[in-house]
Amino acid sequence: MVIARLAWTVAILLGVSFVAFMLVRALPGDFVQTSAGAQNVASDVLEAARRELGLDRPLLEQYLIWLGNAVRGDFGYSFVTRQPVVGEILPRFVVTFQLTLIAGLIAMAMGVATGLASARLRGRADWIVRLYNGFILAVPNFVVATLIVLVVGLYFPQIAIFNYTPFFTDPLANIGGLLLPALSLALAVSVTISENTRAAVLEVSGQDFVMVARAKGLLPRTVLANYLMRNALTPIVTVTGLQVATLLGGSILVETIFAIPGMGQYLFDSITSRDYPVIQAIVLLASAVVVIVNMFVDIAYARIDARAQS
Repeated sequence: MVIARLAWTVAILLGVSFVAFMLVRALPGDFVQTSAGAQNVASDVLEAARRELGLDRPLLEQYLIWLGNAVRGDFGYSFVTRQPVVGEILPRFVVTFQLTLIAGLIAMAMGVATGLASARLRGRADWIVRLYNGFILAVPNFVVATLIVLVVGLYFPQIAIFNYTPFFTDPLANIGGLLLPALSLALAVSVTISENTRAAVLEVSGQDFVMVARAKGLLPRTVLANYLMRNALTPIVTVTGLQVATLLGGSILVETIFAIPGMGQYLFDSITSRDYPVIQAIVLLASAVVVIVNMFVDIAYARIDARAQS
């Protein structure tokens, strides 16, 4: 199964790289034209710049050249900074990875806690959780991020909002500076996890093996941990793995709002300037992270689901 998933991973990444390569070149204007701006530059100068960057070649030839270099780990040079793309992306990827990891942990904790409370307590607790989930799901994360910036800046001026600190400079300040953006990124994802947790727990609660465990006189916490939650975790883990793509996609706007020097902010700037090598590398890296995470989610089923081990 692992070998088959790895083969699919390679195929998916090839497809993503091709689609991303073609889509960014479908945008109006290329790097040379964008750099010239409103200046009246002679057409022969523009063509010479395109030849230097290899933009005058057919698209399929450009793609095959880029793909051959990418397989060897060479993603080219940034059109803007003239520096290797790998060296430009890696520090930013670490920042985005931190933000996504913290947001994922917050979303998982909030989602499982609220979903479990909704399914187990029922009544008023269920009504409050469902109402809260519906409200948060209707509000985009960039609106939440903007409101957090405004509210914290107005009522808690002692909290630094736009003061990102590198991890190795001050680990505590680094994590503290990422909590608010991670929270704004995690809220919508936590709602999805909460609703799936509620549905999974309610479904498993009615299964025969749970009722037999209760009939045996096992402690409620034993039934909850070993029978109910363990078997309900399979759909929860699935949803959590799928939400990685949502977290990575949402980080673009959140990093821009909170001025965090991550891949999201870098991708936004690169699209604006038509920096093709950077765009292609970021899309491929983000896709690889999502595909690999979901592959590990599939592998984790056999460990989590007690029925798969019997």
